Amino acid sequence: MDPALLITGVIVGFLVAAPVGPVAVLCMQRTLLDGRLVGFATGLGAALGDTVFGGLAIFSVAAVEGFLLDNRTVIQLLGGLVLIGLGARTIMVRNSRKQADKVAEGSIDHVTLFHALGSAFVITIVNPITILAFISIFAAIRVSETADGLLSSWTVIGGVLLGAAAWWFLLVSIASVLRQRFTENGLRWMNGVSGAVILGFGVYALLALAWR
Repeated sequence: MDPALLITGVIVGFLVAAPVGPVAVLCMQRTLLDGRLVGFATGLGAALGDTVFGGLAIFSVAAVEGFLLDNRTVIQLLGGLVLIGLGARTIMVRNSRKQADKVAEGSIDHVTLFHALGSAFVITIVNPITILAFISIFAAIRVSETADGLLSSWTVIGGVLLGAAAWWFLLVSIASVLRQRFTENGLRWMNGVSGAVILGFGVYALLALAWR
């Protein structure tokens, strides 16, 4: 295993995951309201989605680009609808300090964690911008020329997973520190704003699709 390729994957994974988007908003909202564990599950779902795209970008760039171009409308429509539904659901959910304190005591079940992971994975997968970012970065630093074998390719992919997971761990850790500073009204306000932002991303995706 080439350490340089692993480090390259880590850096690329971190950079692609870092831009603020609907998953970042969702991750912070869940950390503030549901606790660090749910936040980590959300981040892990996004990291897995990034890793899938990173692998596709390495193994079949031409095929992926063709698929995205042929199905861009459907993908963007699906992504917009998913974000609108998730944003509306977030706004309608009522949370309180009492519930947040209960979560802090460790009352999270596996279904909640799986839902957090799965929903973040879906949101990441239906965002074609992510894989385009991977393709662009990999092309710029000539990863395909360096990772010319199966082991080398999987080393880069493993690095992408580590880098993306590192970003989400950092984001959740910051949100966890801020969590105790929120009052009950603050939690409700944060929940409403987060839902509105996520819904806004979905509306923007649909408007951009209609305009195009």
